[in-house]
Amino acid sequence: MVNADVRGFPAFPAGARSRARFARSWWGNAWITAIEDAALDSTQMKIGRKYAYGGQVGPITVSPGRIAATVYGSDRTPHTTTVHIAQLTDAEWARLLDWVAVKSGYIAALLDKEMPHDLTAAEVPILPQMTDLEPECDCEGWELPCRHAAALSYQVAWLLDEDPFVLLLIRGRGEQHLLDELHLRSGPPSSMLRYLVTDAAARAQALLDGDDIQDLTEWQDIVRWATTYPALATQLAEATGRDLTHAIRAWSYGGPAGLEVLETTWRPGRTDLAKAAAALSGEDIPALEQSRNHWTAGTTQLRLGKDGRWYPYRRQDGEWLPAGPPETDPATALLSI
Repeated sequence: MVNADVRGFPAFPAGARSRARFARSWWGNAWITAIEDAALDSTQMKIGRKYAYGGQVGPITVSPGRIAATVYGSDRTPHTTTVHIAQLTDAEWARLLDWVAVKSGYIAALLDKEMPHDLTAAEVPILPQMTDLEPECDCEGWELPCRHAAALSYQVAWLLDEDPFVLLLIRGRGEQHLLDELHLRSGPPSSMLRYLVTDAAARAQALLDGDDIQDLTEWQDIVRWATTYPALATQLAEATGRDLTHAIRAWSYGGPAGLEVLETTWRPGRTDLAKAAAALSGEDIPALEQSRNHWTAGTTQLRLGKDGRWYPYRRQDGEWLPAGPPETDPATALLSI
């Protein structure tokens, strides 16, 4: 299983970036400033910058609170190098996300791989400080950071140029996690809004056509949405914490009545039982065992709905599954199983 909060990036070859300006974005340069301000040895930083330009850093792995790569020394000796960065606390993330959510255009800017310049006004330390950094390398250098950790840190600025979400990942949260949190704070995403508009238009047209629009419970409407718009089924299942598979199947065959037949049983009256016995007395119909509104034979079952229709079911993997649309005649319903 791929961890969405771990990202790998290919190595930057020698000459990948010009020496005119190390980073292109303001946040990339702000990262460099933060790293250099935290360094205890400027000489190691200069050598590390040279290593970065020279393509002496291998593929970089970024995960919450950690950047890592193999960095090659001047004699091409490989060194396993890691820089640990303190992650933001849950309270800091909440403050930052609340700030972004109320600022018009911030989410769009991030999706366009731009970091709003005044994001630091949220008073959350997005950029690391000296106490946030802990370099680690298997070389013999004692400096903090050593030249290899410095080279890795410099090249990370290039990653940040292309995608500010890398910085947010380093500080503890992956892109999808952040976007999900922002959507919760900002209302439904644009994709959901499109579905809302489409659904409202369809129901309005049905009213104009004189169709009967039923009042649905919250659960019934969730199942209706999941059935009508399959692309939303997984999102709705996660939001409700319920498996919608059987409910969608039941709704697709019988609407609200089909869902009720799936989820509830009832005791038919004498008149209903007499009608059922007469309808199920044909020679071609197998002997069925009746329990409440269910008539069962082996792996087949008929369920009588309160609407007077018969709903076919089939037993599969230990569960009874809707097997077809309802019929007014039970014999016809049996043929569909």
